Order: sequence, then structure tokens, then C-alpha cells
Amino acid sequence: MASFYDANSRATSMTLEQEDDSTSSSAHYEAQASRATIEPEQVHDDLLKDSDDNITSKRLIVSIDFGTTYSAVSYVPLSENQRVDHISSTDIQSIENYPGDKNPAESRMKKEVPTEVMYPLDSQFRNRANLNRPSNTRTNVSGSDDEHTRNEADAMEIDNMGYNIPMLISNSADFKWGYNMHNAWARPATHFRQANKAMGRFKLLLDQSPATQILRKSLQSTLKHLVSKKIVESEVGVIADFLTCLLRHAKSQLQSRRLYEDYQVEMVLCVPAIWTQKACRDMQAALLIAMRTADFKGVDPSGEAIENLFIVSEPEAAAAFILDTNPNIQAGQTFVLLDAGGGTVDANTYTVSQTQPLRLSNEVVEPGGGLCGSSYLNEAFRTLLHERLKTQKQNLEKGRDTLDGIVERIMINDFEYTTKRRFDIYDKHKMHESYYCANLEDDWENGIWDSSIEVQHDQMEAIFTPCLAKIAAIMEGQIDSARSKGIHVNQVILVGGFAESRSLQKYLTRHLRALSGMNNTESRVEAVASGAVLRALNKNDGPARLMRSSYGIRRDEPLGSHKEHGSAKPFRDPVDGLKYIRTIDWILKRETDLTDLPRSMWKCAPFLCVHTFKEEATQFLCQEYLYVSDSATQSHYSINSPRNRNAEEVGRIVVDFTFLREQGLIEAKRETLANGKEVGKKHYRVAYTMVIKVTGRDLRCYAIYDGKTVQRARINIASAFKPGVD
Repeated sequence: MASFYDANSRATSMTLEQEDDSTSSSAHYEAQASRATIEPEQVHDDLLKDSDDNITSKRLIVSIDFGTTYSAVSYVPLSENQRVDHISSTDIQSIENYPGDKNPAESRMKKEVPTEVMYPLDSQFRNRANLNRPSNTRTNVSGSDDEHTRNEADAMEIDNMGYNIPMLISNSADFKWGYNMHNAWARPATHFRQANKAMGRFKLLLDQSPATQILRKSLQSTLKHLVSKKIVESEVGVIADFLTCLLRHAKSQLQSRRLYEDYQVEMVLCVPAIWTQKACRDMQAALLIAMRTADFKGVDPSGEAIENLFIVSEPEAAAAFILDTNPNIQAGQTFVLLDAGGGTVDANTYTVSQTQPLRLSNEVVEPGGGLCGSSYLNEAFRTLLHERLKTQKQNLEKGRDTLDGIVERIMINDFEYTTKRRFDIYDKHKMHESYYCANLEDDWENGIWDSSIEVQHDQMEAIFTPCLAKIAAIMEGQIDSARSKGIHVNQVILVGGFAESRSLQKYLTRHLRALSGMNNTESRVEAVASGAVLRALNKNDGPARLMRSSYGIRRDEPLGSHKEHGSAKPFRDPVDGLKYIRTIDWILKRETDLTDLPRSMWKCAPFLCVHTFKEEATQFLCQEYLYVSDSATQSHYSINSPRNRNAEEVGRIVVDFTFLREQGLIEAKRETLANGKEVGKKHYRVAYTMVIKVTGRDLRCYAIYDGKTVQRARINIASAFKPGVD
């Protein structure tokens, strides 16, 4: 079958080391069009083959559920030529044994780890924590503006993680993550001085929904301080630091089971259904940085891409797991998926379009959700403790102990790991909860006696009920909206960390009975991470391969060669003396439908890249810059044009042609205009052919010279499709 070619024209690409000269006088393109005509080489398909195109060996599918308050990693090993249709949810395992984990042995929460970090306010901590970025790592990819660099060391902090976020100190200057961060936070001395900074809920920095705006402002305040102290570079850097630690632990656990060294790794990334392409792209970038820093298998040798990356939406992943374990839901039935995490509760309603493999229709009704996750129970409980203990501050604050620290110790050690998960608002036989605290004076009015804080059942119920009521309202809103469209909801599926709560399970079940006579609820904690593995095992019949982003290459085009140049300011190349406009040529455009093409069939027409080098240059390094945009589609406009406002660099391909000089295969010359006049300085000119094609969920670039492929590059574009695209 003939390949599909994009017929866009190509212009000249220029050299490294060039200097702008925007003050030079103008010249017409016709006067510059004097270069000898050079056509791109004809490129045979054999030159575009990759060594990994047909590799079959043992595979390891690893999925990451990066949650707002808790995260999880699941995996399944596959032997060579193993049939994936024989894999079920019982074959999928989840990483456990997280450092500092204090969950009971029977708790499903052992399969999750808090999405929280604590930074020492010392830029040298990366050496101690082995968190130094690999070379050529770009972490400021999220487009954070200059306000991040302002010094706001004295800014007042606002709670942004379900724990107070003042400046804090730990017993050591080490970076902490997950349960170890919990353990440090539970030590009252942690809150005594200002040497560390904690962050949680930082996933919300990638969220753009109005519901999270207030929380994001608080998170941005913390982030700005860390950036000003040169602790992190951006929100992508914070996420990458957490994922680095997560992957290091996962790697050690996999190695202990001999499920790592001899396997090819496929990474699966779970993302919220409401995320923008940019949010998915930033998350993809953070994962790449983390894999490189953790030395986790699956990174392309160039370090610019993940070898095999699949992105799936969290609701679809959760549904895949639940429906694999629940044979009662059949094609044509509709269910509400409630993902109750620590920060947000998200609701989606789907109809099952087919079960072999599982595929869902688009959302039946508008997705719902709210900020009513389990961390808001922490906030309410903390408020209660502060109110009870404020009159005893003088008794409690001794040495490095602070009231804030004592409250956090009780909240984490006693409430987070016990009360919050086992408290049953309907169990009236449990009269009260008791929390020990030394140095307390009896205060019957505030429920304090025998060095204990007594919280009556109705008081604890008052902490839980507001969150439960909001979640029930979200659920009922989905069911009512579906009913208004004549759609009957057959089941409600509850997933996420909050799904372990007895109170939430019973509260929703009772509301379902009252609402519609339903009594069908399922709940699983690890559903998203494990379901993502199931979804990755069979990618057939997924969403259409419709591009949601444009990809292009930076080009320096002779001034006036395209009408789109308009009044854009040119620069004069200091080597050849000619004027150019720096532009972006959008090669693969958003809205391009690749569905009906084989997965490696789309490719652009071969185009020419030309670079000039000074006569005294000792290296001929030709570098092409690749860009992405979620809005731009029109080529030849200046890179600074409003049409390219949101364009971001996503990768580079560097080709070393130094051998041309070393072997005497190139000669330095001056540029000759059409009128015979020589301009510029004596220089070398290197021209080669480039082809860009789509292979699966990657964009692959090939530099061709003299009938040979001299360089390759790979850019992940999984984030440019709807989650679930093969």
C-alpha cells in the first residue's frame, strides 16, 4: 500500500551558533533566492525501519495511578508469545512494602502510597537524595511564567494537602516522600522551625477546572517559594521527584521477584478524563524525567522519549478492572463510576458498548465531581482538635513540641490510619473515640480527661456527614441526569482510597435504596492502576486516532518566501549574510485523522534541512527543534506570532556532520546572489534530508544523508490523542 504523504513545502533550516541582527536593512526574497537548487533525497521505506519494530520477548506492563492524595503501581509479567486474552484481574499484582507504611497487614491501602513530598530548603539536597536530573533534562516544560521566580519567602502559607503547610523542619535534612513524609509530619518537632517545605495534592497543579482554582492558588504559592529557593524548577519537577521515588521502589520490588532485568517494559499512565492535552503532556514529561532519574527501564537511548507509552483515562481503567471482576454487567448496561480519592471525587456515567474487550461509550451525561475526598475529613478533625486544645497550649508546648505538631501527630497516627477507615456512622454502639495526649489537664467541658481527648459518636458523625452527603449528591446527580435522558443506571461502582470507608459504603447504599430501589455498589481501592494494565493488554477497538495537537519543526525561512511572514522582524545570518524569518512548519496538524491508516503509515514528504557553519568551525552539529501546540495549524508564521503563542518545544534531533570536514568532503564558499554579487562570509553549508512519520503513539524523525539514515529521534505523542488510543 502506498504511504500517505503530507505535501507541505519545506524551507531552509539554519545553523547553531547564529546571532540575531534585527536592525539590518530589508531585502527582497527574490534577491536572496540565489542558492543552487537542492532537492531532498528520495527515501526508501527501508531507511525508516527501526530496530525495535518487530521485537518480541518477555514483556512487563507497568501502570501508574498518580492520584491527588494516594498513588499506586500495578503490573503483570508476560512470557514470550503469551496470549493476553488469558490474563485476568487475578493475574495483576500491585507494588507494596512502601517505606514507612504502617497500614495493617490486611488493609488494601498497603497497595497505595501517599502522594506527598517534603523538601529540605537546601538546594544541595538532591545530591543526598540522588535526585539530580540527568543531563539534557528539560523540567520547566509546563510554561510556568516568570512570577514563579519571585522571592516570596515571607508569604503566608495556606493549607493545600489536607495537612497544614507552614514552613517546617524534620529531624534530618533529607527529602521525604510517601509514608516517610507522613511519619515525619507526625513528629511534633517537625513543626518547630523553618527548614523544610511539604507539598501534597500537587497533581492539581495540572488541573484547569474551576472547582480546584482556590486550591491551585495555594499550591502555586508553595511552588513559587520552592522555585525561588532553587529547590524545584516547576510543577513538572515536583511530580517528577515523587515519581522518581515511586519508580525506584517499584524497581526494587520487581527485581526482588526477578521480574525486571530480562523484560521489555511498557508503561501505562492513568490520567483524569477532564485533563487537557497540555496536562497530559506535562504528566508524560514528568514520567520521562522520573524514569531517567530512577534509571527505570523503557527509556529510548536518546533520553528524549519513553519506548512504549500508553495513556488511559482513570474512569476507563477503573471500569475495566471492576467489570472484569463483575460478570453481572453486560453490554448495553449503564453504570456510574465514583472515584472517591483523598482530594477530589469524580463521577462518570458510561454505557458498556462491548465486553470482549471492554469498551465504553462516551459519557452518557456530563461528568460530575467535587472537592469532598477523604482529606477533608482530616481538615474537619484537625479543626476539632485545635478547638479542644487551644486553652492547653501552655501545657503542651514544651521543648520542640508545638500545638500544630501535636495535632498532626494525633491526626496521622490515630485518625488517618484507624478512625477514618473503620468508623461507621451507623454503629451507634460505639459511643466515642478516644485519643491519648500527654500533659493534658482535665477539661470536662471540652471532652478531655485522663490525658485523652474524647470525641462522641455524634461529633465524629458530624465530621463525616458533610463529605458523605456531597458524594451522595454527586452520585444522585448522575443517576437523575441519566434518567432524564431515558437511561436506566444499573450499578454504581465506587473506587479510590475513600472506597475503603465503611461509612461511605453504607451511606451510598442507603441512598441508592431510597433513590431507585438499587442496592448495587462495588468498591475497590486498586481498581485504577490494575484496570490500566487490563486495558493495555487489549488496545483494539479504542477511540479514533484523531490528533488533538499539532507537531512541527522550527524553520528559518528566507525573508519574503511566504506571505505569512508579513511584517515579522527578520534576522540576518552572520555567516551567509542573508535575512530570514524564524517560523514553525506544522507538519502533523491537529484534527488529522489517522484512524484508517496502518499504525506506521503516516509520514510527511521528505524535506531538506540546510545548516551553515563558520569557516573556522571545528564541529558541524546540525540541530532541529520539534514543537507542539494544541491550537496552531498554520505554517510559515513567525515563531513569535500570536498564532504560535502556545507552542512548546518537545524535542530535538542533533546530527553530527563533522566527518564531512575531516574527510575533505565539503568546501567553504561565500554566498552568491542572483545578480552575481557575493555576500556573507566564507562558510560551510551542510544539507541533508529529513522524514517524519507516526509509528503507533510516537513521532519518529529520520535524518538521511547520501542514501543512509544517519540519525533517528523519537517523540512520544500519546498525550496528543484521546486517552485509550492505540
